[in-house]
Amino acid sequence: MITKDQINNFLKYNSSLLGFGFLMAFFSSFGQTFLLSLYLPPIETFLGLTNTELGSIYAIATIGSALTLPWLGGFFDKKDIRYYSLFVILGLFLSLLILSFSYYVVMVIIGFYGLRLFGQGLMTHTSVSSMARYFSSNRGKAIGAASLGHPAGEALLPILIALLISATGWRGALQISAISCIVLIVPLALILLYRSKSKMKAYNIQAREESKNDQKTINIWHIIKTKNFWIISPVIFMVGFTNTAIFFFQLKLGEVKGWSPEWVAGSISAFAIAGAVGMLGIGSFIDRFTGKRLFPFYMIPYVAGLLILVYFDQPLAYPIALAFAGLASGAGRTIKDSMLAEIYGVKIIGQIRSIFTTVMVISTAIGPVIFGVMLDLNIGFSEIFSAVTITMVLFVINGLRRLHAVSEN
Repeated sequence: MITKDQINNFLKYNSSLLGFGFLMAFFSSFGQTFLLSLYLPPIETFLGLTNTELGSIYAIATIGSALTLPWLGGFFDKKDIRYYSLFVILGLFLSLLILSFSYYVVMVIIGFYGLRLFGQGLMTHTSVSSMARYFSSNRGKAIGAASLGHPAGEALLPILIALLISATGWRGALQISAISCIVLIVPLALILLYRSKSKMKAYNIQAREESKNDQKTINIWHIIKTKNFWIISPVIFMVGFTNTAIFFFQLKLGEVKGWSPEWVAGSISAFAIAGAVGMLGIGSFIDRFTGKRLFPFYMIPYVAGLLILVYFDQPLAYPIALAFAGLASGAGRTIKDSMLAEIYGVKIIGQIRSIFTTVMVISTAIGPVIFGVMLDLNIGFSEIFSAVTITMVLFVINGLRRLHAVSEN
């Protein structure tokens, strides 16, 4: 059993590297749907777009970022992490500026594309891949601790960005966010990586020795053809698909259920808090039982949350359902990333994660579109959530199939 002292020592001696992972995860929020959704109404009004047009633009940008991600994500394995991180942060900076100066639809598409790629995609990718690479015996705890940046961003940044939009307008809020990339994220990232140089140096020495006899590369299409891919990817797809669709249409859901907009918006804190609990709580279990063994079961709380949305209309149903979804999402994120390192090894973790992150990003583009079509066909939320629940159960059953480790040699 892991003791409190062991956890404290782990955090103390690895604080800088964990802090870097947390930092990148936190500011990945700039490209996440829950934050970008705050900019959608003023952009829609300014450009005179319909809901369908704006949703289609968002989907095009998201899918475009997903298709680019495997290529750029693979460079994590080949480049110095300092230069790679600077590239990602500067990409996020430019994307925020482009969206802030968008006066035409094409600029909105480019801005969304960059934010989804560098924010949601590569900031998260850098955070998790660095934890998976530099930690071995404590990989689960490291990924869980760094990934706390996600719920922290979910809890804090929407309030801050909403205040900025109110005070400076949506363009001003984007420009202030862009400035923070240069004056805050870049120096903090470099300082934290500099303070982690001894741990990274030890890994680099070992990796150079191993690479003398191992020049392993991967073929994306080969990975897609394997059984592992078709066990792992449906689960990743379904969680991203459902999370994004729920948040995208949460105000409409509240209207149908009779919940106030304030109640709906405030309930997201339940998702963030439960996500943090899931990330922290699951780490020790991963280090004890492995991510491969835990993987089939993490969606069970999500299924419980969906059933609550199907059968209950009381206001408390929404934060409780989000808490179950957040617990599953938080624990699942850590389980998945630990499992990928267990199966494929850490020397190609950047390439491997980018493939499965592409699946997730595509799911976040498709989710709102499918939900929107079903709602336009007058299919109710209860029926939609019932269908999603059945699909998730099938994927849980599929996840019980055995995952095979892939040799690094």
